[in-house]
Amino acid sequence: MNDTNTIAASSGAAVIPATRDAVRSWMVGYMSDLLTLAPDQIDPTAQFDAYGMDSIEAVVMAGVMEEEFGVVIEPTLLLEYPSIELFSKACATEA
Repeated sequence: MNDTNTIAASSGAAVIPATRDAVRSWMVGYMSDLLTLAPDQIDPTAQFDAYGMDSIEAVVMAGVMEEEFGVVIEPTLLLEYPSIELFSKACATEA
């Protein structure tokens, strides 16, 4: 399924209905909770695998993000944009 509510790896468009800062903040909070680290210990520029995240955790995080932001997020996006900074820059709105 690939409609306006689906974020696909080939889209290249900002489609999460939230600002970059909001997406970045949400992802930092999610990873902080997942890894039991303080939010300031999560480096948004570090790649996900630096924190031991694998493709299974990417699928889970994409599913939780779908619920949070109300859009379908292809888990492959987290592999294509493998850091909080890269993902939020590529997939969130400009502001």
